Amino acid sequence: MLGFFRNGAGFVNIHMVSESTEIDETIEFLVDTGASRTTLLDKDAIYLGLDYNKLTKYKENLSGIGGSISTYVIEDASLILGDVQMDLPIFVGRHPIEKMSTEGSLLCQQHLLSEN
Repeated sequence: MLGFFRNGAGFVNIHMVSESTEIDETIEFLVDTGASRTTLLDKDAIYLGLDYNKLTKYKENLSGIGGSISTYVIEDASLILGDVQMDLPIFVGRHPIEKMSTEGSLLCQQHLLSEN
């Protein structure tokens, strides 16, 4: 199965490869037709074992309804879906989890780091 719906949102399983980060994994990507960039977030970075210190810091932060977050880039990524391969930069967002201290933020931390 390549694609599926969860809680009303569309997802697709895409195989991602990057030599610089030693990634060779199938990852669930949310299909966001309004997104201008392909992005991994904290939970994905943890799952993949990414070390932010080894990633290239991007010149701009990602911004959305919740504000902006630090952004890094994997420049040598390839996404493979079936017989189609696309080589493109993958952006990696990082929320300032260490700066969150209120109860609401702790709930946010749990959500960002949870498996589901």
